[in-house]
Amino acid sequence: MSTTAVAKIDFNKEQMAVIEKQFFPSGASQTEQQYCFSVARELGLNPITREIQFIPRRQKIGDKWVNKVEPMVGRDGFLSIAHRSGQLAGMQSIAVIREVPQLINGKWECRPDLVAECSVWRKDSDKQFTAQVAFREYCQKSADGTPTKFWAEKPETMLKKVAESQALRKAFNINGVYSPEELGAGFETSGGEIVQAIEAEFTRTEPDKGRLSVVPPPQPTPPSHPVSSNIDDEDSWPVGPAPVATDSQTQTGSDSVVSEIVSLLEGRQIPYEIDEECGIISAKSYNHKDLLKQSGFRWSADIKAWVFQFERDPF
Repeated sequence: MSTTAVAKIDFNKEQMAVIEKQFFPSGASQTEQQYCFSVARELGLNPITREIQFIPRRQKIGDKWVNKVEPMVGRDGFLSIAHRSGQLAGMQSIAVIREVPQLINGKWECRPDLVAECSVWRKDSDKQFTAQVAFREYCQKSADGTPTKFWAEKPETMLKKVAESQALRKAFNINGVYSPEELGAGFETSGGEIVQAIEAEFTRTEPDKGRLSVVPPPQPTPPSHPVSSNIDDEDSWPVGPAPVATDSQTQTGSDSVVSEIVSLLEGRQIPYEIDEECGIISAKSYNHKDLLKQSGFRWSADIKAWVFQFERDPF
């Protein structure tokens, strides 16, 4: 990994504790955290100010999918490195419709596509560094094949970010890291957060949609000992076998309710697992707290996941 960053950043114990607690996805291993910290230090980028972010990804290695956490730098992080070097002389980005070669049914054809181009100038070079990217190569899509929200609503903005990231890396010799927009690892919200995107090939565990009855989650009870998590204590409760529903609690049409919960998670691209034996749907997301709470999920510090409980209909 080579950069022109003028100074490496260092974190004190307090900063590292905050970063580990609030800026890593749940389940990140110590090895992954150490690697992410080393990249942040090398690049001189601060995860607390979101110059660099640690993103959960699924990568296919051979014939197996592997979950991993990787450091990713957005366009603004690369721009920060460029400014800090003192050599940035200017940057220009455009987006136009151009004829782009595409392989259609085994033959190359030129078809119109949205193309973003970015040029970056350095003070110590008389030549510009240029990157050009096409929409069809980088547009992120949901499971149904449609563009995700921001790629559908702001295609020019999102595509320019890809081109700018690539041009800045070329101009300032930054390698070994990529932006989330490039790898399909997520998209940036208006608040600067990265929402996770899962590859379309992700194999989901389908529920046994037999006769099920949904049990409303129990009201949270104060923990007997402090709970360590990045979620408010009042939202936290331990996970155990699903409680038995009373007649007033049992809901009819639970098959459709569970299906709706699964559709909600998949529509928002939130990773989830279903444990039929315990009657639990567990979801892991650090950007959808309010949505999950409103949908009947509660945070479990025991498994560090959002949990929705259900129980099989005994009849």
